[in-house]
Amino acid sequence: MSRGAPPGCSVFSCRAMATQFDIVLWGDAFERLQAAATEAMGEIEAAERLLSAFDPAGEVAQLNARESQGPVRVDLRVLRLLQRCVAYTEATGGAFDVTVGPLMRVWGFRGEPAGDWPSARAATGMEKLEMDLDAGTVTFASEAVRLDLGAVGKGYAVDAAMDVLRECGLKGAMVHGGTSTAAAMGATPDGGPWQVLVRDPSPGAEVPLARVELVEGAMSVSAPHGRTVGGLGHVMDPRTGKPAAASLLAAVAHPSAEATDAYSTALLVLGREGLRRLGEVEGLSALWAPRLAAGGRAVRTLGDAFRAEPC
Repeated sequence: MSRGAPPGCSVFSCRAMATQFDIVLWGDAFERLQAAATEAMGEIEAAERLLSAFDPAGEVAQLNARESQGPVRVDLRVLRLLQRCVAYTEATGGAFDVTVGPLMRVWGFRGEPAGDWPSARAATGMEKLEMDLDAGTVTFASEAVRLDLGAVGKGYAVDAAMDVLRECGLKGAMVHGGTSTAAAMGATPDGGPWQVLVRDPSPGAEVPLARVELVEGAMSVSAPHGRTVGGLGHVMDPRTGKPAAASLLAAVAHPSAEATDAYSTALLVLGREGLRRLGEVEGLSALWAPRLAAGGRAVRTLGDAFRAEPC
């Protein structure tokens, strides 16, 4: 995903979740834009503290550390997010799953490889979580269960930032979470929609795969490149316990950035069959590109948000 700002916009940035978040604003005095961006960045940083599996003080890290010591009280925001993750898992036939923490560790995507693959696979699955909204607790089925919200965290943070910006009453805004998730509201200074390009990750590719116009909505891109170990991409197929290998890239547009983050991950795992499954999700558009053995491109789309760019 390309990242940039139209003329006449102010850009404010912060680092969180091991990436750069950019907040692009216009339509008011600079001091008011800066105040709005500062509040939005505060929400992004709060989301990182809440969802990080690496910050010992974070909710998810503490939940992982307590292992199977019975029900654990958690922040209501985490509990509600986990319940939405159950819905994402069900909608994707298990291709999205936030219990892949043991698999990410055993394959070496979270530091040095740790554990053994059969045990890691046995500890994966949303059925390993028991949630009680009334009591505000989460229970792990075994001490081996570990949460990893890397496939949904940036989307959650982008949504939280956008909620703040909407409350500020700005004319237009866009939030980028790295080069993988973006959301926009209102229009650009020239009155048009916010333009986002989906880059072709193929070696030597210069023409984008597609263009998306965002007015009130979000999009995410998932691809196996970026973090790799032994040539394998970091996106895990929870159903097989192995890194997803069939797709070059998957992108999803939807009103919720969190949903686009989850569903683009699932589409990368599912491949072409995922377009059929995601067609049942209201308000969703998608783009999928397979890995090709001998160059070229074969982009498939769902819905009308993605406009394929000519080769």
